[in-house]
Amino acid sequence: MPETSNWNGRLSLGDYHALWSGSVGDAAAHRHFAAQAVFCAEPLTVVDADGARLSGRCLLIEPDTVHRLLPAPTAELWFVEPTVVFGPPVDLKDRLICSDPIHVALPGQRSFWKNWLTRGARPPLDPRITRAAASIDRLIPMGSVRLAAVAEESRLSLGRFRHLFAAEIGMPFQRFVLWRRLIIAFDELGMRRSATEAAHMAGFSDSAHFARTIKAMFGIRASDLFIES
Repeated sequence: MPETSNWNGRLSLGDYHALWSGSVGDAAAHRHFAAQAVFCAEPLTVVDADGARLSGRCLLIEPDTVHRLLPAPTAELWFVEPTVVFGPPVDLKDRLICSDPIHVALPGQRSFWKNWLTRGARPPLDPRITRAAASIDRLIPMGSVRLAAVAEESRLSLGRFRHLFAAEIGMPFQRFVLWRRLIIAFDELGMRRSATEAAHMAGFSDSAHFARTIKAMFGIRASDLFIES
């Protein structure tokens, strides 16, 4: 497969996953919080923590696992929030079931991917949680989003609200808030905002904070995604 040294593509975000579509450039060995699925028309190579090279058209990389993808001209990189308790969207689940994936994991590591495929879809949201999610989006541009402030409208105790929120949304409160910040920031970038403007509108302290979050979540440098104006 011809190699390229540049990242060139688009990162789009959903409620609990992100998708990079485009070329895969040079990358140092790294790890990130999200689980990662890589799809490629031709075998793509990943180097694991021990330096072993694994190649395939579908690579499943477990959360927090050291790895390095070798350059490729085009690929799809899915990043999934590992705390999510419901299963994958139907289109992604079908692709994973029909593929013959290569797993990249630490010795003895419990597989997020194998467990995720056994989980059911998310049911319709409790109206109290729908309202809470809308409150989170209103509060995000102001910076800190406190559980107590969001729970107040539900008329539930903090403990009950925290439990209901995690059960309905599928992840802990603060993880959901972080994903919403990222989604809002990328929406703003799509409307031609600068990285600094997008970061502030999503409640990040500055563009550097935004960039560190991208790196920690997805292992992709912010400079490969946007240029500060």
